[in-house]
Amino acid sequence: MMNTIAAIFWKDLRETLRDRRNIVRMFVMPCFLIPLLGHFFLQFAEKNSEQLDKTELTYTIVGAAHLPELAKLYADDSSLRRVDVPEAKIDQAIRDKTIRFAVKIPADARRQLGSGGQLGVSFVYYQSAPSHALVKERGTAPLAAFSEKQRDWRLAFLGSASEAARNSLLTPLTFEVRNIATDQERIGHNLGTIIAYPLFIICFMGCAFTAVELATGEREKGTMEILVMMPVARTFILLGKFLVVFVLGLLYSTISMVSLASWLVVEGMQASETFKTVLSQIGVGDMLLVWLMLVPVTAVFSAVLLAISVYARSYREANSFSSIANLLVVVLATAIFVPGVGLTWFWSMIPVSNVGLVIRELIKGSLSNYLMIGSIFGTTIVIGAAALAFSIAWFRREGVIFRD
Repeated sequence: MMNTIAAIFWKDLRETLRDRRNIVRMFVMPCFLIPLLGHFFLQFAEKNSEQLDKTELTYTIVGAAHLPELAKLYADDSSLRRVDVPEAKIDQAIRDKTIRFAVKIPADARRQLGSGGQLGVSFVYYQSAPSHALVKERGTAPLAAFSEKQRDWRLAFLGSASEAARNSLLTPLTFEVRNIATDQERIGHNLGTIIAYPLFIICFMGCAFTAVELATGEREKGTMEILVMMPVARTFILLGKFLVVFVLGLLYSTISMVSLASWLVVEGMQASETFKTVLSQIGVGDMLLVWLMLVPVTAVFSAVLLAISVYARSYREANSFSSIANLLVVVLATAIFVPGVGLTWFWSMIPVSNVGLVIRELIKGSLSNYLMIGSIFGTTIVIGAAALAFSIAWFRREGVIFRD
């Protein structure tokens, strides 16, 4: 039995590696494309952030004559430029980006300040994306400065001229906040999540390249009929093909992981000292455990994609079903980004998500219950066995070779 499966495995492996396209996909993409895309993405994000900080913001002030001191603070800021816009057209002007924000000062502003009351100034801006928050931050800075100055004047009038007296009056209670989480746990939480997600997508792609070709591709090329006429049980044929998909998928994931880790080290050398410290605390043993967690998820992807390839009538249909499976993987992988989702016994039984959560805990260095890894492997065995059982049962049908 083992000799038969091994013969099928080596046959399909040789045929797969003979295709130069598979070699390009397996080595060129992970070794060069991932680091290059990551590098250019970071460069683009950094330049875009710098550009947002330096961009001149246009604004308008309604009622500037009512509080000229505040209007002067805005005028003195060289990164801001005033544009006159009628009050009735302010909202539309902000949406059209004629101006980025508007400040509305009430007519009785001077009287309210003089009487010691609280002045209400309206700040209008548009934010539909996180990057738009910079407009609010820069636009309200003069308001905060003016408010602080008025506060100091009032406190001085009340006899609290010294800074210590003002602080004591404004902050009667002080408290110390101490976060006992280590740098590795804090940074590793986000870093582990970011690492896990692309690894899943890469692993799925590596399995899909081979799985679709080994069953649907052979059927369309007419070589499947020759294979099933050989005196070999179809179960052994399918197990041999599964091993090819699994081995090549794991190899593709391993190369991608090494490439991703190398890129992180190179980019990390230019990062902050804290980030460098976190990277230095992630040992070889942790990376080996991360790689080990790719084994069950690769096995599941191989079994499911091979089942799809056996069931599909054509190459196009196999790609369509694979796209649906890929969407499901994306949804399960995205669960690790949801706040409050952690590695519990429940999540240890959810495929894909469980592996992502373990990878995150490993990068954080906070994985304490290693028994959950057994639950992950158990879930993998059940799903993989079910997909393989379906593939074998379907592959044994005579009509599967000649499906229209």
